[in-house]
Amino acid sequence: MMFLLIYNMVECFKIQLLALPLKVSPFDVRESKALKRITGLSEWFCLNPTIILADPFLFVDKDRLCLFYESKKLLTPGVIMMISTIDLKHWTKPRVVLKEKFHLSFPWVFTDAGKVYMVPETGTDGSIRVYEATDDTLTRWKLKRKLLELSPGNVMNMGYSDSSIYKKDGIYYLMTTVQYEDGINTLELYYSDSLMGKYVKHPLSPIAHSQNVGRNAGSLQKINGKLYRFSQNCVFRYGDNVHVSEITRLTTTEYQEHLVKENIYSSEIPFYNEGGHQFNMVKFKEQWVVATDAKEYHYLLYARIMNKLKSFLTCFRFRILTE
Repeated sequence: MMFLLIYNMVECFKIQLLALPLKVSPFDVRESKALKRITGLSEWFCLNPTIILADPFLFVDKDRLCLFYESKKLLTPGVIMMISTIDLKHWTKPRVVLKEKFHLSFPWVFTDAGKVYMVPETGTDGSIRVYEATDDTLTRWKLKRKLLELSPGNVMNMGYSDSSIYKKDGIYYLMTTVQYEDGINTLELYYSDSLMGKYVKHPLSPIAHSQNVGRNAGSLQKINGKLYRFSQNCVFRYGDNVHVSEITRLTTTEYQEHLVKENIYSSEIPFYNEGGHQFNMVKFKEQWVVATDAKEYHYLLYARIMNKLKSFLTCFRFRILTE
């Protein structure tokens, strides 16, 4: 058992915000400068340390920039955190803005008809949920509707992950990833005539069945008149890097895209040495601000050994009490 603990490392994530001039392609991470890092694992001698700070999404709210992201501890489900700034130098303290009984991640925040919404990943609930901000602080959210929900008895390896919606010509296009028995990332496409309406499957769905481009790495972004989709490279490991594809056709009957840039995170940059799986960007203060995350591996020996010991003592005590 001790041998397994030592050699089975834990996958962890951290966040880095970058700044690039507007004249530079926001995909060119090499041309960026680091603005801020958010890292975990400061609680080395804690039974339940924070191991994942990931899936960062940026949202411009008037004169402030908000960053929403997943925070997950070793033994408990992920929650959604938020920090904000007005000058890119001074940031508010991290605050939990959404918590459920199940795991939350991928907190995509957007506006529609003057209201602010969030579609986080709620795949462990078997649903795609829309939450609405209940005040201007964007720290309180209420569930508005489940857009899609797995039927009872529907068995998947993974359901409804990393979902986002793009509105075009009055139609709302929803992308989400599922995994069937083969375990391959399968990107499904749905559409509706309203955000809260009934979503029907696109006739060309699934639009990807691939460990290379079948899972989103952020929301769709329109840049200089072109529409881009970011996808996770999961060919060898989960979330090894991010690809960029340009979507050239998107209607209720058509869909076309092609890869324009592969593996935007260079392993030559120490922060991304183990890769990453998220890319999001906005224009703020006359520059691109880009939110990324990066993977790393740690043993976490103290936490894992102490939790094994705690579990053993609990079982031992139960046996004594029941004999």
